[in-house]
Amino acid sequence: MQRFEDGGVVISCDFCGLDWDEVKPMIEGHHGSVLCLECLTTAIESAEQQAGKYSCTLCLRENLPQTLPRWTGNRPEATACQDCILQAAKAFDRDKQVDWTWKQ
Repeated sequence: MQRFEDGGVVISCDFCGLDWDEVKPMIEGHHGSVLCLECLTTAIESAEQQAGKYSCTLCLRENLPQTLPRWTGNRPEATACQDCILQAAKAFDRDKQVDWTWKQ
């Protein structure tokens, strides 16, 4: 998520609203969507199947089946599909600059 503030762009997590300070690990999806590491950790533990088709904020796919687990953070307009959650986990796990290990 991006917003303009004091003449500059502020980037924040689409799922919790945490502003990126260039220290906290975040990963970018399509068209500027952002997921912070804290939300990713929660998403890994909490993703589940829910009734109804949905769209993913990160990959922008629409009409995803209810059988594909999803996670919605503190912001109900943002939803991550299981595919994006796993892809983000792999990326963070491989990043040597991020002190985080994916416990599969």
